[in-house]
Amino acid sequence: MRLIGILPIIFMVALGLYAFWDLKIDGSQPPVPADKLADSNPEIEAIMAPHREALKTGLSNRIVPQIDESLDLIAEEFGELSPEMNQALVETSIMLSQSSRADLADDYMQRAVDVSREVYGTTHRETALALNDLANLITDAQDLSYSEESIAHLKEAMQIRQAVLPADHPEVIVNEVNLADQLFLQWQNEGLEEDKSNLDTAAALLSHVMEVHTQQGDDVNAMDKASVQLLFARVAFYRDDFENAAKYFAETLSPVAPETDPATYLVFSNSYAEHITSLNELGRTEEADKMRADIISYLQTDTAVPEGTTDIVEE
Repeated sequence: MRLIGILPIIFMVALGLYAFWDLKIDGSQPPVPADKLADSNPEIEAIMAPHREALKTGLSNRIVPQIDESLDLIAEEFGELSPEMNQALVETSIMLSQSSRADLADDYMQRAVDVSREVYGTTHRETALALNDLANLITDAQDLSYSEESIAHLKEAMQIRQAVLPADHPEVIVNEVNLADQLFLQWQNEGLEEDKSNLDTAAALLSHVMEVHTQQGDDVNAMDKASVQLLFARVAFYRDDFENAAKYFAETLSPVAPETDPATYLVFSNSYAEHITSLNELGRTEEADKMRADIISYLQTDTAVPEGTTDIVEE
């Protein structure tokens, strides 16, 4: 009777030993904890390094087939679904995005996402990192300001990161800003006047980021902080939250004066127009009129932006 009682224990021990033996035979490694990134394999870095240097010469038509040959060898050596293959695909995508073949980068990163899901799982930090990079590469490759595919990838990456990382982790913060920006651009370009759910989500994401920035104080990069506040101001404006819009426009937009850099004004011209409208909506007409007059005076100077952008002050 005792033997019968310990049979389940023997079975479980044997199963565990077999699993360990199977891992050793296959050459695979146990998965990295979900909140960690995998260590980079120096052997893979050494394989990819010559390709990176070669791409700097611009002979991409010759180099890309060689990269594919290296990827095939890595797959044979380590397995098609392996941490090494994942690393190689990510490195390939990054080097292509930095070279003359950025148009191919998103294809390799998509493969990296697929491999990462199999190797690390669908709720792993490595998978989220690949998804975030893929989202950015898609918009770059297609020369788009936003895409529904990128938004879907960013949402998936954010869900993973929020589950496995602290709320103030840099990867969470970057993900939230990227997603908020994509949602705002989608709303703005598709003219979804009645449905402001994208704007509401973007505002919530940016509010959290600004809270984290406040907690971090002087440790936050000033440009990053200003960029987030300006995006929040624009989102608030289109949500008819003119109080917050005016507040954050004032904190991030410098007064327009004759010495203003024309390129700076050109980039932020829409934001200045939205700031003026926000002030008028709040009954702060004197401030609005002064800002409008300063812009008109600036546009009449010799250093003003090219003709065709002046109409924004009439909004």
